[in-house]
Amino acid sequence: MHTTTHNAAREAVQAKPCQNCRDNFPLPKAEDVFDQHVVHGYLVRRSACTASSDTAKPCLVKEAPQPQGLPTLPQLVLEAQDFTESLRTVLRACHAVAALAAGATHPHATVNMDGLGELLHLHNDAMEQRLDAIGTLIDAVRTAISARQTGDRARHLAMDATDQHHHMRQAQLAFAAVADMVPCAADTLTGENLGAALLLLADAMAERTAAMDDMLDALHAALTAAPAHEGQPA
Repeated sequence: MHTTTHNAAREAVQAKPCQNCRDNFPLPKAEDVFDQHVVHGYLVRRSACTASSDTAKPCLVKEAPQPQGLPTLPQLVLEAQDFTESLRTVLRACHAVAALAAGATHPHATVNMDGLGELLHLHNDAMEQRLDAIGTLIDAVRTAISARQTGDRARHLAMDATDQHHHMRQAQLAFAAVADMVPCAADTLTGENLGAALLLLADAMAERTAAMDDMLDALHAALTAAPAHEGQPA
């Protein structure tokens, strides 16, 4: 019985698709000029809706999702630059950790070496994720323009960016090695030396990141300034 009633109610709604429409309510009495304009607008819209078939009513027709094209090569470069900027944020945080590490071996330190090691691993993971994303985007650009002539500027810059990414990865691996070493070297490593080492590594990564950003700027300009030769990837 319940199922039959439910089906009947659903069929009734389907038979009157406008029953729950937001415009399906008694119109107010137009007492002033403003109300007259409002009521007139509702009347016009309802008249247009009534004149349309159910299959043509805009509120009942579901629009197909618009296909999204693949990102262009300049867009890939800009995405890579977004990650270099995000990497700079991580490096600024690393400077704060280095300042914290300088006092890690003091008697009343805020954090001990074990906690500092965990903190360094978190920052290393953040750097690694951003480097992975940058590398993936650069590889996509380099692969797309690999068929261009060897003297093509964009092709040359993409290869340079790949080399620079390798240097950045080496700096990140050095940071990871320090993070692994910290808990084991609590008795032999002073906080001041650790802080100085972290600053050195963070600054080295910052220099490589700045160089990468310059290369990506030049690569973006090369990809947008000159059109690709006919028959070659854009």
